[in-house]
Amino acid sequence: MPQNGGGRGWTVGSSGEREMPELWAELLEWLLLGPERSPRTQKEWVEGRDIHVDSLRRIKRDPRFVKEWDRRCAELNIHPERTQSVIDSLFRLASDGDVKAASLYLQYIDKFTPKRRVVVDDERVASGLSDLELADELEALVAEFRDVDVDVDVQVVRHEG
Repeated sequence: MPQNGGGRGWTVGSSGEREMPELWAELLEWLLLGPERSPRTQKEWVEGRDIHVDSLRRIKRDPRFVKEWDRRCAELNIHPERTQSVIDSLFRLASDGDVKAASLYLQYIDKFTPKRRVVVDDERVASGLSDLELADELEALVAEFRDVDVDVDVQVVRHEG
């Protein structure tokens, strides 16, 4: 007779943290396999484990299990291999003419576009400049960077008195 997965069986490990029952840990590892997992369904997974399929649903709703599942998923989802796989898929779709994929891919690679950082160290007090002087300085900066085809991050440092 299949048993209820229940919440009993949590133990305190050597680190002092509460550890989930072995069956729960097996379930978590299986869930983290994603589309490659075998067996494919929960019903198939419970076969031979002496647990009812409804118990899996209860386990998956247990806050302790959900917390660990979320933590492990976050670790898995930031893995470079996974990220690269998604980027490769975006590139293939973009190359085939998918506009949304092209937009997302270009947004992604933009972070690799060289950016120029300009720091202007000006000893004059900005409040002491007239509107005309301020406009002239701005116009000169705009003219200087008008023909440059890179993103520019301008930081103006003013020293007061």
